[in-house]
Amino acid sequence: MNEKQQAKKWAGPARTLSAAELADHHAVCQLVKIYAIGFDMRDYDLARSAFAPDATWEGKTGDDPIDEALPRIYGMAASFKATQHFIGNQYVDLQGDTGVVWSYGIAHHKLAAGSDRDEVIAGVQYRDECERFPNGWLITRRSAPPQWLDIAAPRSKV
Repeated sequence: MNEKQQAKKWAGPARTLSAAELADHHAVCQLVKIYAIGFDMRDYDLARSAFAPDATWEGKTGDDPIDEALPRIYGMAASFKATQHFIGNQYVDLQGDTGVVWSYGIAHHKLAAGSDRDEVIAGVQYRDECERFPNGWLITRRSAPPQWLDIAAPRSKV
């Protein structure tokens, strides 16, 4: 399914969910937040815990195994003095034991003292395919298409 077809699945009117559906929606929405707090707290294992053992991350060259892609991404994020991910809008499409979650956010990346710039701010969108496992929901595939990037102007020397 292409992105426009997926987005149209979220057209109104919004329907009322059962208690079980609400619980599943809540669970899948937590996955991106588990990933984000793992990065922000510099806890790789916490970030990794949001993904299934055989999960993939769609990169520039195709789908990479999560255990190859995540260390690269984590290493880049860990090079900043601090990061803070704010996850805002989330769109959920669950079909039984599988689902799709799109999460929009803003990620702040603070640079170390002495850097020319203070921070890099990125508009992020995580597109996660999820699956219910015996112990709960996990991400089985992620893509993160670029949204926007704001690189602050150099600091004044005054």
